Amino acid sequence: MPYMKMTCRAGKTKEIAKYYTYWLQPEGRKRSPRVNPTTEQQQKINDRHLVKRLTRLLNANFDENCWYITFDYKKEQRPESVEVLHKQEQKLLRDLRKIYKKENAVFKYVWTAEVGKRGGAHIHMVVSSIDIRLLKNIWPYGWTTIKPMDSSGQYRRLAEYFIKYFQKTRDTDEQMQKKSYNPSKNLIRPVPKKKPMRGKKFSYEIKVPRGWYLDKDSVRQGITADGYEFMYYTLIKEGG
Repeated sequence: MPYMKMTCRAGKTKEIAKYYTYWLQPEGRKRSPRVNPTTEQQQKINDRHLVKRLTRLLNANFDENCWYITFDYKKEQRPESVEVLHKQEQKLLRDLRKIYKKENAVFKYVWTAEVGKRGGAHIHMVVSSIDIRLLKNIWPYGWTTIKPMDSSGQYRRLAEYFIKYFQKTRDTDEQMQKKSYNPSKNLIRPVPKKKPMRGKKFSYEIKVPRGWYLDKDSVRQGITADGYEFMYYTLIKEGG
């Protein structure tokens, strides 16, 4: 049993990772030297983990019937302080909950705030299925842009955008957005399953089972900071 395999199912996607550890690796193989990342490198590693966790949440809970919404501020109505922004965020969530409750619909969401260096503010949000006409006048501070989620079921790129918005805000004022993203409590939270595998070593060949296809942009392989080989990729279910 020389290596570990991690599998995580989230909606239409299935993540797979193979990697060695101190206890599980081919006989006679030595690990590469351990690397101590710089502060900047560690931040990038942390942000990659944020993207991965957010991708799982989005993939497990949202689909083509859901919506990606951006709430923009007019320049003259931008929040004057962190406290004002937070109050407006909370009122928006309360108003949305009322609409979903009235429609007897389940309200699931993930949102993040974006504040640019010049003070431009936005709230980005993914919400569960609802008649968008009901949201027409919910935001009094500027424009509301609503887009349907695509049918792929793989929302990694949207997760990357969310984390970029957080990075931008983090570089301006950390108090504006302490969390990288804010999910509702009723979301499905996928749990990765790990198990030791038999065989002399893991293969870098990716075998795609019938009914699935490979997300080529997800493929990664290399050496961990601890010095062990790994490979990682995501499969997407055809047709859901």
